[in-house]
Amino acid sequence: MNNVTPSRGGLRFTVFGIPTEINPFSWLILGILGLMMFSSYPTPLQPALIFVVVGMLTLLAHELGHALTARAFTKVTPMIIIANLGGVTYTPVRMPTRAKHFLMVLAGPMAGFALGGLIAVIMGVQIGSISSALLCYMIDPLQFIPGIELPDAAAWAVYRAIESGALGHFGFLFYSISFMICFWWTVFNLLPIIPMDGGQLLLTASNNPRLTGGIGLALSALVGIWFLTGGSVFMALMMGYFAWINWQILK
Repeated sequence: MNNVTPSRGGLRFTVFGIPTEINPFSWLILGILGLMMFSSYPTPLQPALIFVVVGMLTLLAHELGHALTARAFTKVTPMIIIANLGGVTYTPVRMPTRAKHFLMVLAGPMAGFALGGLIAVIMGVQIGSISSALLCYMIDPLQFIPGIELPDAAAWAVYRAIESGALGHFGFLFYSISFMICFWWTVFNLLPIIPMDGGQLLLTASNNPRLTGGIGLALSALVGIWFLTGGSVFMALMMGYFAWINWQILK
Protein backbone atom coordinates (compact mmCIF):
# COMPACT_ATOMS: atom_id res chain seq x y z
CA MET A 1 0.00 0.00 0.00
CA ASN A 2 1.22 3.54 -0.66
CA ASN A 3 0.00 7.11 -0.60
CA VAL A 4 -1.85 7.78 -3.85
CA THR A 5 -4.93 9.76 -4.76
CA PRO A 6 -7.58 9.40 -7.49
CA SER A 7 -6.63 10.74 -10.93
CA ARG A 8 -8.74 12.12 -13.75
CA GLY A 9 -7.35 9.86 -16.44
CA GLY A 10 -7.54 6.59 -14.54
CA LEU A 11 -9.37 3.46 -15.67
CA ARG A 12 -12.34 2.98 -13.32
CA PHE A 13 -14.41 -0.17 -12.77
CA THR A 14 -15.86 -2.35 -10.00
CA VAL A 15 -14.61 -5.77 -8.87
CA PHE A 16 -16.71 -7.79 -6.41
CA GLY A 17 -18.50 -4.57 -5.56
CA ILE A 18 -15.23 -2.74 -4.80
CA PRO A 19 -14.73 0.57 -6.72
CA THR A 20 -11.32 0.38 -8.39
CA GLU A 21 -9.14 2.82 -10.32
CA ILE A 22 -5.91 2.15 -12.22
CA ASN A 23 -3.69 5.18 -12.75
CA PRO A 24 -2.25 5.29 -16.31
CA PHE A 25 1.28 5.84 -14.98
CA SER A 26 1.22 2.42 -13.34
CA TRP A 27 1.05 0.79 -16.80
CA LEU A 28 3.99 2.91 -17.95
CA ILE A 29 6.13 2.05 -14.92
CA LEU A 30 5.41 -1.67 -15.28
CA GLY A 31 6.30 -1.45 -18.97
CA ILE A 32 9.62 0.26 -18.27
CA LEU A 33 10.48 -2.30 -15.57
CA GLY A 34 9.55 -5.15 -17.89
CA LEU A 35 11.74 -3.85 -20.71
CA MET A 36 14.64 -3.31 -18.27
CA MET A 37 14.25 -6.79 -16.79
CA PHE A 38 14.14 -8.60 -20.14
CA SER A 39 16.46 -6.34 -22.12
CA SER A 40 18.89 -9.23 -22.70
CA TYR A 41 16.20 -11.35 -24.42
CA PRO A 42 16.34 -11.59 -28.24
CA THR A 43 12.74 -10.28 -28.33
CA PRO A 44 12.18 -8.41 -25.04
CA LEU A 45 8.77 -7.00 -26.01
CA GLN A 46 6.90 -10.29 -25.52
CA PRO A 47 8.10 -11.03 -21.96
CA ALA A 48 7.75 -7.34 -21.09
CA LEU A 49 4.09 -7.37 -22.14
CA ILE A 50 3.51 -10.52 -20.09
CA PHE A 51 5.20 -8.81 -17.16
CA VAL A 52 2.86 -5.80 -17.45
CA VAL A 53 -0.33 -7.87 -17.63
CA VAL A 54 0.55 -10.32 -14.87
CA GLY A 55 2.02 -7.53 -12.75
CA MET A 56 -1.21 -5.56 -12.94
CA LEU A 57 -3.30 -8.64 -12.14
CA THR A 58 -1.09 -9.32 -9.13
CA LEU A 59 -1.41 -5.74 -7.87
CA LEU A 60 -5.17 -5.92 -8.28
CA ALA A 61 -5.43 -9.29 -6.50
CA HIS A 62 -3.25 -7.97 -3.69
CA GLU A 63 -5.41 -4.92 -3.07
CA LEU A 64 -8.59 -6.97 -3.40
CA GLY A 65 -7.29 -9.13 -0.56
CA HIS A 66 -7.05 -6.00 1.60
CA ALA A 67 -10.36 -4.56 0.42
CA LEU A 68 -12.55 -7.65 0.76
CA THR A 69 -11.18 -8.36 4.23
CA ALA A 70 -11.70 -4.74 5.29
CA ARG A 71 -15.28 -4.83 4.02
CA ALA A 72 -15.94 -8.07 5.90
CA PHE A 73 -14.66 -6.57 9.17
CA THR A 74 -16.16 -3.09 8.92
CA LYS A 75 -19.27 -3.64 6.73
CA VAL A 76 -18.14 -0.53 4.82
CA THR A 77 -17.09 -0.65 1.16
CA PRO A 78 -13.49 0.55 0.61
CA MET A 79 -11.92 1.83 -2.62
CA ILE A 80 -8.85 0.54 -4.46
CA ILE A 81 -6.40 2.75 -6.35
CA ILE A 82 -3.53 1.20 -8.32
CA ALA A 83 -0.82 3.78 -9.00
CA ASN A 84 2.92 3.96 -9.60
CA LEU A 85 4.38 0.59 -8.51
CA GLY A 86 1.75 -0.30 -5.93
CA GLY A 87 -1.67 0.51 -4.69
CA VAL A 88 -3.75 1.53 -1.73
CA THR A 89 -7.04 0.41 -0.23
CA TYR A 90 -8.96 3.35 1.20
CA THR A 91 -11.28 2.37 4.06
CA PRO A 92 -13.49 5.15 5.49
CA VAL A 93 -13.35 3.67 9.00
CA ARG A 94 -10.60 2.12 11.13
CA MET A 95 -10.38 -1.60 11.77
CA PRO A 96 -12.27 -2.53 14.97
CA THR A 97 -9.22 -4.19 16.58
CA ARG A 98 -5.48 -4.52 16.03
CA ALA A 99 -5.95 -8.22 15.32
CA LYS A 100 -8.42 -7.50 12.52
CA HIS A 101 -6.11 -4.81 11.12
CA PHE A 102 -3.29 -7.37 11.12
CA LEU A 103 -5.46 -9.85 9.22
CA MET A 104 -6.57 -7.17 6.76
CA VAL A 105 -2.94 -6.31 5.95
CA LEU A 106 -1.95 -9.98 5.74
CA ALA A 107 -4.79 -10.72 3.32
CA GLY A 108 -3.05 -8.74 0.57
CA PRO A 109 0.10 -10.89 0.35
CA MET A 110 -1.95 -14.07 0.78
CA ALA A 111 -4.07 -13.04 -2.22
CA GLY A 112 -0.87 -12.69 -4.26
CA PHE A 113 0.24 -16.20 -3.30
CA ALA A 114 -3.26 -17.50 -4.08
CA LEU A 115 -3.21 -15.95 -7.56
CA GLY A 116 0.05 -17.77 -8.27
CA GLY A 117 -1.54 -21.00 -7.08
CA LEU A 118 -4.53 -20.48 -9.38
CA ILE A 119 -2.24 -19.88 -12.36
CA ALA A 120 -0.33 -23.05 -11.42
CA VAL A 121 -3.56 -25.07 -11.41
CA ILE A 122 -4.38 -23.74 -14.90
CA MET A 123 -0.90 -24.76 -16.03
CA GLY A 124 -1.39 -28.18 -14.42
CA VAL A 125 -4.58 -28.78 -16.38
CA GLN A 126 -2.74 -27.79 -19.56
CA ILE A 127 0.26 -30.09 -19.02
CA GLY A 128 -1.76 -32.90 -17.41
CA SER A 129 -0.18 -32.73 -13.96
CA ILE A 130 -1.48 -30.24 -11.38
CA SER A 131 0.93 -31.50 -8.71
CA SER A 132 3.93 -30.86 -11.00
CA ALA A 133 2.65 -27.38 -11.84
CA LEU A 134 2.22 -26.55 -8.14
CA LEU A 135 5.77 -27.77 -7.53
CA CYS A 136 6.95 -25.48 -10.31
CA TYR A 137 5.13 -22.53 -8.71
CA MET A 138 6.68 -23.14 -5.31
CA ILE A 139 10.19 -23.92 -6.55
CA ASP A 140 10.65 -22.34 -10.01
CA PRO A 141 11.15 -18.80 -8.62
CA LEU A 142 13.86 -20.17 -6.34
CA GLN A 143 15.94 -21.04 -9.40
CA PHE A 144 17.03 -17.41 -9.36
CA ILE A 145 19.15 -18.53 -6.38
CA PRO A 146 22.26 -20.42 -7.59
CA GLY A 147 22.30 -24.14 -6.84
CA ILE A 148 18.52 -24.66 -6.61
CA GLU A 149 16.79 -26.71 -9.27
CA LEU A 150 13.34 -28.13 -9.92
CA PRO A 151 12.62 -31.64 -8.60
CA ASP A 152 12.97 -34.22 -11.37
CA ALA A 153 9.26 -35.10 -11.46
CA ALA A 154 8.15 -31.50 -11.93
CA ALA A 155 10.94 -30.72 -14.41
CA TRP A 156 10.19 -33.74 -16.59
CA ALA A 157 6.46 -32.96 -16.63
CA VAL A 158 7.21 -29.48 -17.92
CA TYR A 159 9.77 -30.68 -20.46
CA ARG A 160 7.37 -33.33 -21.80
CA ALA A 161 4.65 -30.70 -22.11
CA ILE A 162 6.97 -28.44 -24.11
CA GLU A 163 8.06 -31.28 -26.40
CA SER A 164 4.47 -32.44 -27.00
CA GLY A 165 3.33 -28.93 -27.86
CA ALA A 166 0.96 -28.70 -24.88
CA LEU A 167 3.11 -25.93 -23.47
CA GLY A 168 4.80 -23.81 -26.13
CA HIS A 169 7.44 -21.12 -25.72
CA PHE A 170 4.85 -18.44 -24.95
CA GLY A 171 3.13 -20.64 -22.36
CA PHE A 172 6.42 -21.49 -20.68
CA LEU A 173 7.35 -17.80 -20.63
CA PHE A 174 3.93 -16.77 -19.27
CA TYR A 175 3.97 -19.28 -16.42
CA SER A 176 7.60 -18.60 -15.49
CA ILE A 177 7.02 -14.83 -15.31
CA SER A 178 3.72 -15.32 -13.44
CA PHE A 179 5.33 -17.54 -10.83
CA MET A 180 8.23 -15.12 -10.43
CA ILE A 181 5.92 -12.14 -9.89
CA CYS A 182 3.39 -13.84 -7.61
CA PHE A 183 6.13 -15.40 -5.49
CA TRP A 184 8.91 -12.82 -5.33
CA TRP A 185 6.77 -9.68 -5.27
CA THR A 186 4.83 -11.14 -2.37
CA VAL A 187 7.97 -12.23 -0.50
CA PHE A 188 9.55 -8.81 -1.07
CA ASN A 189 6.40 -7.06 0.14
CA LEU A 190 6.52 -9.08 3.37
CA LEU A 191 9.91 -7.65 4.37
CA PRO A 192 9.42 -5.72 7.66
CA ILE A 193 9.97 -2.33 6.04
CA ILE A 194 7.48 0.54 6.10
CA PRO A 195 5.53 1.28 3.86
CA MET A 196 5.38 -2.35 2.66
CA ASP A 197 2.93 -4.80 4.18
CA GLY A 198 5.64 -6.55 6.17
CA GLY A 199 6.40 -3.25 7.92
CA GLN A 200 2.70 -2.67 8.55
CA LEU A 201 2.40 -6.15 10.04
CA LEU A 202 5.38 -5.57 12.33
CA LEU A 203 4.02 -2.19 13.43
CA THR A 204 0.59 -3.64 14.14
CA ALA A 205 1.95 -6.63 16.04
CA SER A 206 4.52 -4.71 18.10
CA ASN A 207 2.65 -1.42 18.46
CA ASN A 208 6.14 0.08 18.63
CA PRO A 209 6.94 2.66 15.90
CA ARG A 210 10.57 3.11 17.00
CA LEU A 211 11.26 -0.63 16.82
CA THR A 212 9.56 -0.86 13.45
CA GLY A 213 11.43 2.18 12.13
CA GLY A 214 14.79 0.87 13.36
CA ILE A 215 14.34 -2.56 11.80
CA GLY A 216 13.00 -1.03 8.59
CA LEU A 217 15.91 1.42 8.36
CA ALA A 218 18.57 -1.25 8.84
CA LEU A 219 16.93 -3.70 6.45
CA SER A 220 16.31 -1.02 3.80
CA ALA A 221 20.01 -0.13 3.86
CA LEU A 222 21.12 -3.78 3.59
CA VAL A 223 18.70 -4.66 0.80
CA GLY A 224 19.54 -1.41 -1.01
CA ILE A 225 23.25 -2.25 -0.94
CA TRP A 226 22.46 -5.76 -2.19
CA PHE A 227 20.47 -4.34 -5.12
CA LEU A 228 23.20 -1.82 -5.89
CA THR A 229 25.94 -4.46 -5.98
CA GLY A 230 23.71 -6.48 -8.31
CA GLY A 231 23.39 -3.54 -10.70
CA SER A 232 19.73 -2.77 -9.97
CA VAL A 233 19.98 1.00 -9.52
CA PHE A 234 16.21 1.59 -9.61
CA MET A 235 15.55 -0.85 -6.77
CA ALA A 236 18.49 0.54 -4.81
CA LEU A 237 17.02 4.06 -5.09
CA MET A 238 13.63 2.77 -3.98
CA MET A 239 15.20 1.16 -0.92
CA GLY A 240 16.94 4.45 -0.19
CA TYR A 241 13.54 6.14 -0.21
CA PHE A 242 12.19 3.47 2.13
CA ALA A 243 15.20 4.00 4.41
CA TRP A 244 14.35 7.72 4.62
CA ILE A 245 10.72 6.90 5.52
CA ASN A 246 11.81 4.52 8.28
CA TRP A 247 14.35 7.07 9.54
CA GLN A 248 11.51 9.57 9.95
CA ILE A 249 9.50 6.95 11.89
CA LEU A 250 12.51 6.15 14.06
CA LYS A 251 12.99 9.83 14.94
